[in-house]
Amino acid sequence: MDHRLGWIVDIAGARWRSRARHAALALFALFLLFRPRLGSSSDDAGTTGATTRGRDAAPTASDRRRLDGGGRKASARAKLIPRVVHQTYKSRASLTDRHRAMMKTWEDLNPEWETRFYDDVACDDFVREHFPDYHAAYASLTKKVEQSDFFRYLVILKHGGVYADVDTECRRPMDDVVGGEDSLVVGWENEFDTDAKAYSRHFVRRRQVLNWVFAGAPGHPVLVNVAKHINRGARRVFTEASNRNTLERTGPGAFTDAVMAHFESTQTKRSFWNVRVLPKVVLGTHPLNEEGVRQDHPDVAVAHRYTGNWKRKTGWNGRRSLFDHLGIFAHSLMNDLPEHRERVAKRDPYFRMPAVDDARRYPVSALWEPAFDVMTPLVGTMPDGLEIEERDMEGYWLTMYGRPRVGTARVMRPGQTPADIALAGPTRRAARRGDDDEDDDDRARVFIDIGTDLGYYTLAAASRGDTVYAYEWHETFLDNLRASIAYNEYGDRISVSKDVVDLTHGERFDEFAKLPKIDALRLAGRGWDLEIFKGIRKMLDAGTYPRAFLFEVRASLIRLLMRHKDADIVAVFEYLWNVGYTDIGHIGPACDGRGVRSIKSSSRESEFDDTEWCRMDASSAAAVVSALRERDTEIVIFFHESGA
Repeated sequence: MDHRLGWIVDIAGARWRSRARHAALALFALFLLFRPRLGSSSDDAGTTGATTRGRDAAPTASDRRRLDGGGRKASARAKLIPRVVHQTYKSRASLTDRHRAMMKTWEDLNPEWETRFYDDVACDDFVREHFPDYHAAYASLTKKVEQSDFFRYLVILKHGGVYADVDTECRRPMDDVVGGEDSLVVGWENEFDTDAKAYSRHFVRRRQVLNWVFAGAPGHPVLVNVAKHINRGARRVFTEASNRNTLERTGPGAFTDAVMAHFESTQTKRSFWNVRVLPKVVLGTHPLNEEGVRQDHPDVAVAHRYTGNWKRKTGWNGRRSLFDHLGIFAHSLMNDLPEHRERVAKRDPYFRMPAVDDARRYPVSALWEPAFDVMTPLVGTMPDGLEIEERDMEGYWLTMYGRPRVGTARVMRPGQTPADIALAGPTRRAARRGDDDEDDDDRARVFIDIGTDLGYYTLAAASRGDTVYAYEWHETFLDNLRASIAYNEYGDRISVSKDVVDLTHGERFDEFAKLPKIDALRLAGRGWDLEIFKGIRKMLDAGTYPRAFLFEVRASLIRLLMRHKDADIVAVFEYLWNVGYTDIGHIGPACDGRGVRSIKSSSRESEFDDTEWCRMDASSAAAVVSALRERDTEIVIFFHESGA
C-alpha cells in the first residue's frame, strides 16, 4: 500500500474513533441536562437571591468572539459543564455598587446562563444539606475566606457550572471559553523561576492555579480530591504565616496540587474527566498588569478586580519594621526592588516552598481553534546550554499568553499572530476550498516544522488535520513535544525527528519534494538556519514551493554559531524573492523601528493587508537584517505567488 494511502486510512480510522467519542459525550451531556435534580427541593433555599435569565434574551457582545479565542468557539449544543454561574458574598445587603456592576457583566454577556447568588447563611445550609460529612470541617474554618473557598469547590462538585468571585468582571461570553467536551476549566495565575521570587510575591507554588474563577462538571475528581484535602486539613497548621496557611489549606496551593495530581494521572490518554488549564491572560490578569499581561488585552475573558481584603498585613511574615519600609523605598528608587524582595524572602523564618521536580510537565491550553494542550517545563528548570535563558522562557510565554512570544511592541490583534497568518490566512482558506473538488489522495496537506521548540506550530497544524514533519534536537523540548502529541492524540498526524544533520544534506527534502502538497514550512534553526536552508533549496530548485515559508531570523546566532555574515542571510531573502516568494511580511524589532511600508508585490492582495505587519521586498532585506541586535528575533513570512 502506498504510504500516503496508508496514512489516509489511518486518518479515516481516527476520525471514526473521534466521532464515536463525540457521540458518547453528547449522550452524557443529555443525561446531565435531563437527569433528575438531586436535592432539587432545596435548590431555592440554597440559592438566596438566585437570578435566572430567560433563554429568549438577546445575545450580547458577539463582536468579542475571537478568531482563536481562549478555547473552543461558542456552541448552542449541550455542555458537560452546565450553563450556571455561582457567586457568593456575606449578604446581598453587603454588596457594593461596584460589586453589583461587576456581577451584572456575567448576566449581560451570558444571557442563556442561569446566575445564582449565595449569602453566608445559604452557603452553610448548602454544605449541611448536600455534604453533611464535610459540615464539621466547614464550620471549624475560622476565616470566612476559607469557608468561601471550601464552598466554591463543593457547589461546582454538586451542581457544576462556573464559580466566579463577586469582584470579577466577565469580558467574554463563557460559551466562548467553556467547550462542549470540557469537564474542568481552570487558569494559570503565575509562574516564577525561583522559589524566593514566588515567595516574595506571596505565592505558595512556583506555578500556581488561580481559584477566583473556574468551571467544572458535577462530580469532577479534582473537586472531590480538593474537598477531601480541606476536610482532612481543616485544623492543620501548614505554616505560622497566617495568609500562607489559608492558601495552603483551602486556596490556590491546595487547588494547584489537586489539578496537577489529576492531570499527571491521565496525561497519557484523553480522560473523560479532563482538565484544561488556560494561560494567565484569559482568567488570571491583575489590575496592575503584572508580568506585563495587561487587563485590557483582547484575550482576557475574566478580569479580577481585587476588591477583597481578607489578607492581613502581618499574615505573611510578621510586622514590618521602619527599617524594612525604608529598605523597600530605597530599592524602589534603585530599580532593584524585586531582587531586594528575593533577598528578604530568603531570610524570612517562614520561608519554605514545595520541592520542584525539574522533569515535571505543566499543561497549557493553547489559544487556537481548535484548542490543543501544550506540555511545558517549569521556567528555571531547563539544563544549561547555549542561549538557555531565552529558550527557558518558551514555556513561560505559553503560560502567560497561550502563544509563542513575538518580540514586538505592537499589539497583535486577533488573526494577526504568525500562526494565524501562516497556517490560517486567506490563501490557506482558499486552498482548502479548492481541495473539495480533488481526490482524497491529494487532500492531505503537509506542514514542515524545523526547530519546533515546545511544538505550538506543530500542534496547531495537526489540530487542523495536516500531516506534520517536526524536527527538534533539544531533549527537553523533545520530551515535552512527544508528551503533547500523545496527550492530544496526534500520533497519526505528526512524525518527529531530531536528526538536524539529515536536513542539511538535502536528501530529506528530496523526499519532501515528492509529496503532493506542502502547505507551509517553518524554519527556526537557532543558528543552523543557513545550513538547513541548503537542503530546503534543493526542494525549491526541484519546483516544490510551500505556500508559506515562515523564517524566524535570529541573526546573532547565525553570525555566532556558523560564522555567517549578514550578506549570507540577505542572499536567502533574495533567492526566495527570485523563485516567486514576493508577498513578504515581517514582525519584530526591525518592524518596530521601520514602520509599515506600503509595497505592492503583485496584482493579488497581500496576506498582510490590514495588519500590523511590515511589508518588505528583496531590496529591503539588508536593512531588516542589519537592524537586528543580540537576542532579537524577527519573524518573516514569505508567500509564494502561486498561492499553492
